[in-house]
Amino acid sequence: MNFAMKRILIISVITAISIAVNGQPQKEKFPELKGLYLGQKTPGMTPEIFAPGIVSVPDFTEYSGTFSADGTEYYFYRFSKTLPPTIFFSKLTGGKWTAPEPASFSKGYPAFEPHLTFDNKNLYFAWAKPLPAGVTGDPNMPGIWVTTRTANGWSDPAYAGQGMFVSSDRSGHIYITDMSTRNMNGKTTLAQVEMKDGRFTGFEKLSISPEFEEGPAHPYPAPDGSYMLFDVGGGNHMFVSFKKKDGSWGEAIDLADHGFDKMAGGATISPDGKYLFFHLKGDIWWVDIKVIENLRPKID
Repeated sequence: MNFAMKRILIISVITAISIAVNGQPQKEKFPELKGLYLGQKTPGMTPEIFAPGIVSVPDFTEYSGTFSADGTEYYFYRFSKTLPPTIFFSKLTGGKWTAPEPASFSKGYPAFEPHLTFDNKNLYFAWAKPLPAGVTGDPNMPGIWVTTRTANGWSDPAYAGQGMFVSSDRSGHIYITDMSTRNMNGKTTLAQVEMKDGRFTGFEKLSISPEFEEGPAHPYPAPDGSYMLFDVGGGNHMFVSFKKKDGSWGEAIDLADHGFDKMAGGATISPDGKYLFFHLKGDIWWVDIKVIENLRPKID
């Protein structure tokens, strides 16, 4: 082995060790990224891994990314055998994206599935912090917490209610995976909720056929609310349901029948409605939203 090859090997080992310890590449090695979507070349109709080596890194699992509506912030969560579930973020500062780093608002406990609202004021996430005094719930399940943007950053998180995987559309409708039904029949449901006095209320079940043996989870609406993505395999096997003229949900369409890997799940959509993101094989992937729009039923 010559000197150049030895040098490359040493650098690769050092970088791998840094990622394993910190959950991210070394900051001094971080590339200069400019433009939307962390400066990545946008995909076409064939799914591609999103931001390889930056967001989607080897030996870690990344899931559930969320962009701010203005495209200048990106949050996702990452975990591995040595790293508990941790929310990371990157932001566009001075025209360049910063290296992803752990979010301070969720430190201390495993944190999952961040979601920024369209008004850029609230960030919901699942957090394994013990429930507040007086709140009853499953102590083995993380609750949903919300942090509010302030002049100095994010506020201390407040408990919002039971469930997981919060999402919302441009009109402010909020959706979650309702975990309360799991204690009754072993299944989760998709629900629309409202925020009242800082807590989720309403829990209106979304009626989408067919009935799945495994409860649906991870609802994510189109920005305009015209369709709903979800999965049924505990984080895998994606479906889409389009909203009808009368406001009801249409028959769910199996995306595995339309080119998606059956193990794909946890779908999210960029706020501009142009790209679908999802989890597969430990990474976050993305693809042009036309793959969904092409399935939209024609209206006579």
